[in-house]
Amino acid sequence: MKIVIVGSGISGLATAYSILQTDATADLTILEAGQRVGGIISTRSENGCVIEEGPDSFLTTKPWALDLCRSLNLENQILQTNESNRRAFIALQGQLQPLPEGFMLLAPTKFYPFLDSKILSAGGKIMGLLEAFKPPSDAVIDETLKSFALRRFGQEMFEKIVQPMVGGIYTGDPEKLSALATVPQFVEMERKYGSIGRAMLNKSLVKSSDSGARYSAFVTLNAGLKTLTDALADSIGRARIKFACPVQELLQIGQQWKLKTRNGNDFDADIVVLATPAKASSSILHTIDPELSAAFASVEHSSSVVLNMLFNTDDIGHPLDGFGFVVPELERRSIIACSFSSTKFKGRAPHNKVLMRAFLGGILHPDVFVYSDGDLIQSTLRDLRHYLKITNYPQNVWIRRWPNAMPQYNVGHLQLVERIKDGFARRERLIWAGSALTGVGIPDCVRAGFEAAEQVRKLTEARKEPVVVA
Repeated sequence: MKIVIVGSGISGLATAYSILQTDATADLTILEAGQRVGGIISTRSENGCVIEEGPDSFLTTKPWALDLCRSLNLENQILQTNESNRRAFIALQGQLQPLPEGFMLLAPTKFYPFLDSKILSAGGKIMGLLEAFKPPSDAVIDETLKSFALRRFGQEMFEKIVQPMVGGIYTGDPEKLSALATVPQFVEMERKYGSIGRAMLNKSLVKSSDSGARYSAFVTLNAGLKTLTDALADSIGRARIKFACPVQELLQIGQQWKLKTRNGNDFDADIVVLATPAKASSSILHTIDPELSAAFASVEHSSSVVLNMLFNTDDIGHPLDGFGFVVPELERRSIIACSFSSTKFKGRAPHNKVLMRAFLGGILHPDVFVYSDGDLIQSTLRDLRHYLKITNYPQNVWIRRWPNAMPQYNVGHLQLVERIKDGFARRERLIWAGSALTGVGIPDCVRAGFEAAEQVRKLTEARKEPVVVA
């Protein structure tokens, strides 16, 4: 059977790799619109730096990406975060305030560090602690993140912690993001225990949650995450990957699929796996399934820009004694977050140099793509100088723009995902590999690829001719 996978991001590569692990002779082709594999995983090595233009790490408490690295014999290249300075900051009024020890995305797990923190006023801390005594909501609704956080923790904690922390992960608008889709564990805590504070008394629950800032759970690879996607491409066989082949349309002719590309090449397939972003999936499906195409088209996306900047260590006036900081909207700054790459992971910059990554854009700053490179650098430097007391210009700057790259998990997102799954279930031998709609992290995308590969295996096994024994 001919298998065609559309897209060579991490989900598409994981799908192909998993299929070939059980059937090395599978007739498999990957169609990639661009000139490289990896999707949003993009690593550069220049000037002695390891520069991540997309994600810089993945979570090991979700096992799929780590399992994939082990399967590819990359285990000896796994790099943990530096053991010192494992903390993050909130940028407030020109200062970086450390997030309280044990803080789990929305809620404190330790009483005294929370009370000792300078992020919130006394009133804000009281509101946060009173959450444990607030009754749960009787309504069973898909609530916005802002509504959920205000109801449980109050205005100040929402503005200074929840919005920059959770809103930053999804580069989204808390007034639109779904609490059920973005922080389901906290919604479940309220439902099961009556409040998040009471749930935090369950130490085993806190330990097993993926919500905390447990920096030891994040890892990368020595030479960057491109190592993973390159290893996948090499294992799959690069001859199987067709670059500059953007799929324009999918047609069904009898029992076969026909994929028409913009460069005029057509590909026939018995099984098609879509491992493309939502907008591309919508375009590909517009002829064969307008309803499914419309579902993908309804997904809102945000755009962002990542600036990697290399400085002399002596030019940074503020100690880089953490892994980075997030910036609340109330600060009215251009950057939404900054990661201290060379503090977070060893080997990211030469000796006496500092590499940091600044993030701009998101759904609340849609005008970021109007800025020239020079404007982006100037506005970023202005903000970094404000918080980090930087006294000189960077030695190098690398800018990467990501248009419409982050799907927004807005209210109704989970229902939308079910609609999409139902749409694919109606189409035999057409399989969906997630489009980052079932989880935005690398492990979630790998899992989506593994699940798509399992569906392919079931279809190929069902098509095999039975052996007749005389």
